[in-house]
Amino acid sequence: MARKRSIAPDEARIWLGVLLDAAFDPTARHQLNLARSAEIANQRAQESGHRDALHLTARDGRTQLLGLASDLTAYPHDYTSQREAELLLAWCEMWLQPDDWRRLVERVKKRRQRANKAA
Repeated sequence: MARKRSIAPDEARIWLGVLLDAAFDPTARHQLNLARSAEIANQRAQESGHRDALHLTARDGRTQLLGLASDLTAYPHDYTSQREAELLLAWCEMWLQPDDWRRLVERVKKRRQRANKAA
């Protein structure tokens, strides 16, 4: 059984950076498979009888991530680190495939190690 996904509140900002890099950096070795996530969400909506549900695309995932990043950076005092982690995790639950999640966990570990060495 797979471990439940989680984001530590003190790592929320690291996760935000990693997610933005993976979603938007065209030079990234492995970009996120947001198109597949959109297909799965659309299929689930159709199977549950939601005929009027929006048809999601990879662009919707990137747009939602940008909106979240905008709010978290423009209004930093409105969000606790716990709430930031919750919001990022909710986005991840919808948009990240299991293989994407595993890769990003490793990236976060590397960034955390670099930040600890610099401190």
